[in-house]
Amino acid sequence: MNLAFPLCREPAHEERVRRLLADCVAFATSRLPAHETTAIVLTGSFARGEGTVLPAEGGLRVLGDVEFFVVFPTWRDSRRHLPTLAAVGREASQLLGRQDVRVELEFGALTRDALRRLPPSIFAYDLRQHGKVLWGDPDVLLAMPALAPEHIAREDALYLLFNRLIEQLATFDALPALDGDALVDAAYQRAKLTLDLAGSALAFAGRHASSYRRRPGAFARLAAETPSLQEPLPAGFFSDLAEAAATKLDPAAHPVLPPDLPPHAARERLRAAIVAAVPTTAAVLRWELEQLLETTGRLPDLVAAWATRAPLRARLRAWLKLAIHPLPAPCPLDGARAARLFFTGTPRSLLYAAGAFAYLTLATPSIERDDVARWLPLARRARPESAAAARRTVVDLWRWCVRNS
Repeated sequence: MNLAFPLCREPAHEERVRRLLADCVAFATSRLPAHETTAIVLTGSFARGEGTVLPAEGGLRVLGDVEFFVVFPTWRDSRRHLPTLAAVGREASQLLGRQDVRVELEFGALTRDALRRLPPSIFAYDLRQHGKVLWGDPDVLLAMPALAPEHIAREDALYLLFNRLIEQLATFDALPALDGDALVDAAYQRAKLTLDLAGSALAFAGRHASSYRRRPGAFARLAAETPSLQEPLPAGFFSDLAEAAATKLDPAAHPVLPPDLPPHAARERLRAAIVAAVPTTAAVLRWELEQLLETTGRLPDLVAAWATRAPLRARLRAWLKLAIHPLPAPCPLDGARAARLFFTGTPRSLLYAAGAFAYLTLATPSIERDDVARWLPLARRARPESAAAARRTVVDLWRWCVRNS
């Protein structure tokens, strides 16, 4: 098992995190047939040596999650084991998270062929450059084509932005019930949004910066050279970005929340921060869409124009993939409505549009819930009856259709 590489910025935490990763691999391999498993790969912050770890009572607390990909020989193997991987993530988080490192674990699926065919994306670049094979074929990532930052598709940078704003929807509605570690996680996610606003813009401009330590400086240079990006940003964004990077790398010295803040005050603070971030997120999203579509306009119009521009081949492939999804949909869908939406866009682009409209309602209540539901293939009985219900529907479908696909 290969674990001889840096995992976080605090050497004192490394040994316990390393033991956790070894336990994760052992747990996963005990649940998967060896002859159908090629490799287990670590990706994300820990693979880059920038994992975010906090001292906690009785041990450590990982902020965010630890991301693994299991590489299977064939597509059929990966599809067959997808439900198992979802269960492995849940069970390993519960079992191993009760020990001296509290953590959320995620296991995704890839195949050798998929690695060779991955489109130029932030994920592919980071996996090829920084992914670590913990178990199995040590050369499995060498099947991937080498990428440079300028090869990353601009649309993929846009996807990052959509994914982060939908995550904010989930956090916004979960806040009233959050306490303790969950509140710290929500505040950490807010810091990640700030980092990924900059990360999305950099990747969109062909300057992807994997390192969080280097991201504030790289973004400052891009903004200085790009007035159309810099002008709509609030003056405080650059200091917020530097603070978010410091928090990501050293959360003990730069806590995501004041340590003595009562839970009710923390919830109010985070709720206000999520709403206050909407104009900044909208500014970056609008800049990217205007560059991509080569036009200017209102953000809702730009989102609608982007969501409906997918070519026929992309729509065919995407809707077919959805039709054979191995996990059940989280809410009732309508086949006839899905057939009509086929002529509008892909499931991903429509979900992102719905997510963007739902996110904008946080700061612009004049946008109605019907502006969200019209993008989704929902059965009539599943149509949301409130803005909050619309947000929950978007998040549930996004987790099923995009995040866990």
